[in-house]
Amino acid sequence: MYLTPALGRKIVSEVKPLLDEHLIIVDPDGIIIASTDKDRIDSYHEGAVIACQRKTELILSEADKANMTGVKAGINLPIYFEGLPIGVIGITGRPETVAPFGSLVKKMTELLIQENMYFQQAEWKTRRLEAYLFDWVQQEKPDEVFLNNGRLLGIDMSSWKRCTLIHFSASDNKSASEFYRNTRDWLEKRTNDIVLSWGNDCCLLLHDESKPLETKVSADYSCLLIRFQQDFIKRFGFLPEIAVGPPGPPEKMRHLVQKTEKTLAIAIKRASLVLYEDLLLELCIEDLTPATKTAFIHRCLGELPQHSDLLATLNVFLANNLHIAETARQLNVHINTIHYRLSKIEAITGHDPKQLSSQVSFYLALLLLEDPTILAKN
Repeated sequence: MYLTPALGRKIVSEVKPLLDEHLIIVDPDGIIIASTDKDRIDSYHEGAVIACQRKTELILSEADKANMTGVKAGINLPIYFEGLPIGVIGITGRPETVAPFGSLVKKMTELLIQENMYFQQAEWKTRRLEAYLFDWVQQEKPDEVFLNNGRLLGIDMSSWKRCTLIHFSASDNKSASEFYRNTRDWLEKRTNDIVLSWGNDCCLLLHDESKPLETKVSADYSCLLIRFQQDFIKRFGFLPEIAVGPPGPPEKMRHLVQKTEKTLAIAIKRASLVLYEDLLLELCIEDLTPATKTAFIHRCLGELPQHSDLLATLNVFLANNLHIAETARQLNVHINTIHYRLSKIEAITGHDPKQLSSQVSFYLALLLLEDPTILAKN
């Protein structure tokens, strides 16, 4: 464990509120790497070298300034990590004034170093998990040796897995990391999921399924994700889209992630929480090219998108399972108006809205119209 300038600055900022005196953080070679007095940074401090070598606190008086390089009156305390001195923290001032604070400052500094080390170890493990998962999804069928390596990283390879992707639609390079940390902290307090960064604006949750062969997402897990969305929007002001994929054995991870990514594409369009198990036609049309989608819309609807009242009527008519009376009630018009509009729709499109085959085509066309890229072209 080594003291870095960044860690030294963090220690100074955390300890400084306890004292009015100046602080310095010095590495074992005697170089001041952080200080409340910026003019002293990068200068040599002979007293710190002596304190490290002797492994004991060193009190310096005004008289010592003339005999030692770079020192001021005060107290110098070796900082230990795992029993070894890794640097010195110095408190500048009259020894009799600052000495009583020495043990407190030393203890706080060592706690900050231990906390930083714990954070580094956690980040290192997270990076290893991310690298492992990236390799995992590249393999069509990982072998037993590869899966055993996952066990060494703490992944339970005996249970089925379910992937969940959370997309931060309003993220940017400056704040994406904050969204990810908040998400990881929130979920790790409430689940056993492994939470990893996935691309620039997503994080991936690896969830263990307690019941093998269970395809449906549990009600508790769905409610948890909804609560997460609600808490997130309160804190950051926008709703993260969430896609929950299907379950499967660990050796099928590549396919699980691919299906979850397809689900996410639909969740982003809807700006909501979407479960793979709830998708039918959406998954089919997701693989269609924009050209195919546009051609189908024109062939099915013709000029209908230019008639907003007719398009709205068709939407409500299909949403109400072809009940004309309920359609009229929701649109606040007479039943005869609905009959007239349905006739107009048939005249414009060449398809009778009361026929099953036409209804299927209309439903698909209206679903495709939800695609913002298609809307822009129509």
